[in-house]
Amino acid sequence: MLIVGIAVGVGLPVPLLPLQILFLNLVTDVFPAFALGLGKGEDGVMQRPPRDPGEPIVDGSRWMLIGYIGCTITFSTLAAFVIALFLLGLETERAITVTFLTLALSQLWNVFNMRAATGPFWKSDVLRNGYVWGAISLCLSLVAMALLNTDLSALLALPWPGLTGLLVAGAISFLPLVLGQAWISLAARYSGSK
Repeated sequence: MLIVGIAVGVGLPVPLLPLQILFLNLVTDVFPAFALGLGKGEDGVMQRPPRDPGEPIVDGSRWMLIGYIGCTITFSTLAAFVIALFLLGLETERAITVTFLTLALSQLWNVFNMRAATGPFWKSDVLRNGYVWGAISLCLSLVAMALLNTDLSALLALPWPGLTGLLVAGAISFLPLVLGQAWISLAARYSGSK
């Protein structure tokens, strides 16, 4: 909603079409969420004392992370759209494809931001979750099919964005992951220093 609302609010063309949004919601949200739910979880979680039953499931720091990640995905996707339109000079339809790919990939990489802040990124339970890797592979295949299958790309209005458009989408899509990991690391360091 933010991506479309901000773009239209500042006078840009609509960056995503309704059928594209539906496709992204069905593909990039569902499978990674199931994969996270099937994961083993953190080591030693059963040795921790129980949490306070009056404490909310999603606390204030988690809401801040959710808002922060949402903003980074929104502004990264809008940046890709603006770059495609004005720096690459792509026509609107191809710039929309860059936007679609940036958002799809950003959401997939974001699954790695759903880790506990108790250890380093490379030792996280999400990285060790085989279901996550399977879900990402499946989603990447479906996104590639949406772009490469002639009938599906026509249905979703996703014309080929060119190699430069693909590179822009791929590179910018990692920004929310990098910024999310920076936030998690800083939050862990801050809470550890208390």
